[in-house]
Amino acid sequence: MAAPLQDFGLVLRAVFRFARTASYALIGVMVFLLAMQVADIYGFFADIHWTAGVGFLAVVAVGMWWFIGRPLLAFLRVPAVLKPPVLPPLAERRAKHLHKHLLFVERYLESLLTNPEWDGAPQDVHDALARCRLLREETADADRSQVAALSGEVRKLEQETVERLLEPLDRKARQVIRQEALGVGIATAVSWNGTIDAFLVLWRNANLCSRIARIYYGRPGARGTLSILRDVSAATIASAYLQDLSEAAGSALSGIFGKTVGALGGPLLDGGLNAVATLRIGYVTKARCRAFSAWTEATRGQALKGAFSEAATFSKEVVGEVIRTVGGGLWKIPQTALTKLGDALSGFFKRSTPQAGPPTTGV
Repeated sequence: MAAPLQDFGLVLRAVFRFARTASYALIGVMVFLLAMQVADIYGFFADIHWTAGVGFLAVVAVGMWWFIGRPLLAFLRVPAVLKPPVLPPLAERRAKHLHKHLLFVERYLESLLTNPEWDGAPQDVHDALARCRLLREETADADRSQVAALSGEVRKLEQETVERLLEPLDRKARQVIRQEALGVGIATAVSWNGTIDAFLVLWRNANLCSRIARIYYGRPGARGTLSILRDVSAATIASAYLQDLSEAAGSALSGIFGKTVGALGGPLLDGGLNAVATLRIGYVTKARCRAFSAWTEATRGQALKGAFSEAATFSKEVVGEVIRTVGGGLWKIPQTALTKLGDALSGFFKRSTPQAGPPTTGV
C-alpha cells in the first residue's frame, strides 16, 4: 500500500497508544469539557425560561443514566469471577500447587450450574467434576518426579472439559461482540461529528462489557475492571479525534484510488477503525471474564495476544460489512468504487492488527 496510508496507520496507532496511556487524565479533561458544554446549552435554554433549562438537565441526566450508567451498573452487579491461584513455574511446582488449582477448577465448573446464560447439559458438568476429583486424589501423594506429568494431565483436563463446556458461552460472546462492533462501525461512519462518535463508542462499549460479563456470569476484580474501563475510555477518546484523521486518510486514498473512493473513504475508515477497536475491547473483556488461570503478567500477555488474534480473524469481515452496509446500502456507492475501497481498507486493517497465537490456559 502506498506510503501516505501507511504513515496514517502509524499516526493512528500512536494516537490509540497515547489515549490508553493518558486515559485517566484525559477522562477528567473530557468530563470537564462535557460539563462546560452542558452548562452553555443549559444557559441557552434557561435564558428562554427556567423550566426549559431544568427540562434540558433532566433529559441529559436521564440520557446519561440510560445509555452509560445503566450498563455500567449491570456490569458491576455481576459477581466477580473466581480468583484462580497463582502457580509457580513448572520447575518449582509441587503437588500442593496442583491440588489447590484443581480445587479452583472444581469451583469454576460448579459455577457453570448457576450461570443463567449457560444452557449445556448439567450431567456434563458432573462428569467433569468427577474426573477433576479423581485427578486431585492422584496429586495428593505425588512426588516431584510426578508433578510434570500430572501438570500435563491437568492441562488436558481443562482443554477437554472446561474449554468444551464454555463453548456455548463463547459462541454467544462472539455474536454479541460482532453485533456491537458492526453497530459502532455503521453509526460512526454515518455520523459527521466527533463528539457524537465518542458518545456512541462509549455507550456501545459500556453495553458490550456489561453483556459479556453477564454471559460468563462473572466480571474481573477491581484491577481488571479498571483495565477494561481504561480500554473503553481510550477508544472513546480516540474516536473523538478520528474525524480529522480520517479526512487526512481520505485525501491519501484520493491520490491512490481516485476522488470517489477518497471522498467516501474517510468516513468509512472512521467507522471501520471504531469497529475494530470495539472488537479488540470485546475480546479482551471476554478473556478477562472467562479466565480460569491466574492473571499474571505472563497470562495477561497471552490473553491479550489471543484477544487481538481473535479480533484480527473477524476484523476484515466486520469492516467489509460496514462498507457494504453504509457504502452500498445507504450511500449507493458504485460497486467498482466499493470494491476498491474495501481492498484498500482491508489491507490497512490487516497491517494494523497484530498477529499472535492463541492464549494458553490453566497450568
